[in-house]
Amino acid sequence: MHTRFTDREPDDRCSPAAELQALVGDIDGISLSELDGLNALLMTRVERKHLMTTGQCRELITGISDSYRVLEVQNIKTGRYETMYYDNNSFINYIQHHNGKGNRYKLRYRHYESSGDTFLEVKKKSNRGATEKTRIKTCRPSSGFAPEEEDFLRSAFPYDFRGFHPVLTTMYDRFTLVSKESPERITFDTGVSFRNSQRAVSYPGLVIGEIKYEKGARGSPALHALRAMGIRTRGFSKYCTGVALLYDQVKHNRFRENLLFLSRHSPGGGVPC
Repeated sequence: MHTRFTDREPDDRCSPAAELQALVGDIDGISLSELDGLNALLMTRVERKHLMTTGQCRELITGISDSYRVLEVQNIKTGRYETMYYDNNSFINYIQHHNGKGNRYKLRYRHYESSGDTFLEVKKKSNRGATEKTRIKTCRPSSGFAPEEEDFLRSAFPYDFRGFHPVLTTMYDRFTLVSKESPERITFDTGVSFRNSQRAVSYPGLVIGEIKYEKGARGSPALHALRAMGIRTRGFSKYCTGVALLYDQVKHNRFRENLLFLSRHSPGGGVPC
């Protein structure tokens, strides 16, 4: 059965802290066209993820806000993302990630609430650690893949897509800080929630930060602040985390440390949405 993107307003318990949104709103903005120019300088880049609480995030942003601007799209600085992931009955995409296989894939629809755009995406992680993403603009999924989507998947996805179906939907709010001095940007995902057709769980106290910066670059205020706060780099996949949380039958040893982090910082293991 295919699951539709939700049309209802998200539950307040699944939204980021209001103070965090207000803090971001006070930072100078940068347009999408300006960011596109900076992205060209990030062709060879390093990506690092950091998990933190909303309180730690507020402390971090307060300390570095003078060195960054916030991405602003259509006068909006915090955008809502909704992503629907597909896998087959064997959870091949999940298992390959769990087992650390190179040349692994994710298949997903991503919807941007601020613009109304939806994309069908194939994301590949090569055995050299490089990430490649291909996508086409499409409509919200309903039942099966449209003919043009099938053509795209035949060229971009190595498996028989006819055996793939929705297994997980993630929702979160994202804002992006862009360095004033160097090719560097940081995405912050807040109010993260996971759901399938049977269960849903949210982590309103969690923030997922990801820093993208030019290889060899030094002097990042954000990285310096994170080290001073004792917030270390860690791998984190929203898809794999959501599957491990919502499907008891899959193995999840590789993700145990992140699951323990979520459990410690969200009483009861998460808040039902």
